[in-house]
Amino acid sequence: MPLFQKISTQDKVDLIRNLSLLVKSGAPIDQSFEILSDQPNPFLKKVLMEGKKKIEKGVSISDVFSNNRNFDEVFISFIRAGEESGTLSKNLDYLADWLEGKNTLEKEISSATLYPKIIIVLAAILGLGLTVLVLPKMLPIFSTLDVTLPFTTRILLFVSNLVIDNSLLLVLGLIVLGLSFFFLSKVKKIRLYAFRALLRTPVIGPLMKDYQLAIIAQLIAVLLRSGTPINKILEIVRDSVTNSEYREALDEVVIRVRKGTSLYESIKKKPLLFPGLFASVVAVGEETGSLGESFEYLARFFTARVKEKTAKLPTVIEPMLLILIGIFVAFIASAIIMPIYEVTKGLY
Repeated sequence: MPLFQKISTQDKVDLIRNLSLLVKSGAPIDQSFEILSDQPNPFLKKVLMEGKKKIEKGVSISDVFSNNRNFDEVFISFIRAGEESGTLSKNLDYLADWLEGKNTLEKEISSATLYPKIIIVLAAILGLGLTVLVLPKMLPIFSTLDVTLPFTTRILLFVSNLVIDNSLLLVLGLIVLGLSFFFLSKVKKIRLYAFRALLRTPVIGPLMKDYQLAIIAQLIAVLLRSGTPINKILEIVRDSVTNSEYREALDEVVIRVRKGTSLYESIKKKPLLFPGLFASVVAVGEETGSLGESFEYLARFFTARVKEKTAKLPTVIEPMLLILIGIFVAFIASAIIMPIYEVTKGLY
């Protein structure tokens, strides 16, 4: 399937909710797929139409979705567990709840970082516009001035000349840099080091950590509710997390739990990724036989922390952005105004 054939999270939530309703009403699965194929999204429509034909041949629902990159291991595991345990409609509801919770959290973080992104893009456009459009027209004026140009002006002239004289090379360089970044980001070791660095940065690191813990706790809580065994749950969670350092840590947790080590003992060996509170609540859940409730508590707690930190994020980032933009504007202003000032001073 081509990369641009995207099925949004909201499309998946609507599909799962409606499929659950049809299953509860007693509608056959192939008929349910046909009903749901009346979709505005052409890619989802195609999946459902092809799925109907596969189901008529005896293919399971989970296998229908398993060969499509839009549906990850978590999505398929929920459905497979429901098919195997005879609780398909319940598992579909659990899956929809999980997708909605994850989507809401991602949207809140995206909304909180929207303003800083806009400011950074506008500042970049302004800098590029000055360098390419404004400064070239001022170069002849500066070259005729019988004064020693300030250091800031010389830097600006150098950058402007560099951009104008080597524009094609710079464009090619940016393309090569972008492609290099893309391919390097796919290398496991590099991704791991990048995430390690991000998790240790101020402001962003704690937010990323709380987000990962919220997602992990949400997923484990819902999978426990669906009746999935803990070993399988940990494998699903490991394969679903996007942060390479958490994935590596969960890989070690999976191995330890398989060998008979308790979940608490396994995760407490990674205190940087799983803080004491997280591990302690897991320990209580294991001791009292209420692990599902413990993870539900952790999911609520860390989700609330992510929302709280996300709400405060603009107030932390905005002052830093204003300082950086102020420095940028002061640099440009001094580079342009200082030579003119020197000339006018010499006239009196």
